Amino acid sequence: MKIYTLTIPVCQLDENNYFVGMTTADLDPLEGNGHYLIPGLCIEADEPKFKAGYIAQWTGESWQYIEDHRGETVYSKETRQEIKISEPGELPKTVTTTPCPDSFHHWLEKENKWVMSPEAEAQKQQQIDNERKARINTLLSTATEKIAAYQDMIDFADTEEESTEAEKGLLAWRKYRAALLKYQKGLISELPSEPNE
Repeated sequence: MKIYTLTIPVCQLDENNYFVGMTTADLDPLEGNGHYLIPGLCIEADEPKFKAGYIAQWTGESWQYIEDHRGETVYSKETRQEIKISEPGELPKTVTTTPCPDSFHHWLEKENKWVMSPEAEAQKQQQIDNERKARINTLLSTATEKIAAYQDMIDFADTEEESTEAEKGLLAWRKYRAALLKYQKGLISELPSEPNE
C-alpha cells in the first residue's frame, strides 16, 4: 500500500493568476488515495523562479513573466503629473521615469527627454526677474519702515541712552537699505542680510 504525505506544496495565485506565494494542500482524509484538497486559487505546479522586476503569471500550462513596476513613480509626458503604478505590465509609452524639472519644460519624444523651448526659457527668466524684483521691493519697503521707526525713536527719545541705541538701529537699517539698492542695480551679487535687532 502506497503511503502519501499529509500535505503537498501548492502555488497560490490571485484572481488574475499572478503568483502570490506558496501554501500547502492537505491529503483528503475521506479519499486516502493520493487525492489532495487544493485550496481555492491554488495550483499544483513548481514554484516559479524569482526574476527581479517581473511577476510570474500562470497561463494554464506554464509560468510567464510580466514586467512589474507596481509601487514605482512615473510621470506623464503630456501633463507632467506624477503617477503611481498599481498594475503589473509594461510601462505605457505615455510616461517616463524622469520627473519634469518645471512647468516650462515639455517632453520631446525625438530626444527622449524634457526640453525647454526658447520662448519658455524667456518666460522662465521673466518670472525669475519678476519674483526677484518683488522680493527686493518688499525688503526695501520693510527697511524704509524700520528707518522711519528708528528716526521717530531718535526724535522722541527720553534719554541719551535711548537716542544712542536708536541711532545704532537707524544706521544698521540705512546701510542695509543701501546694500539692497546696490543689489537691485546689480552692483553686488549677494542679497544682503537683514540687521539683527
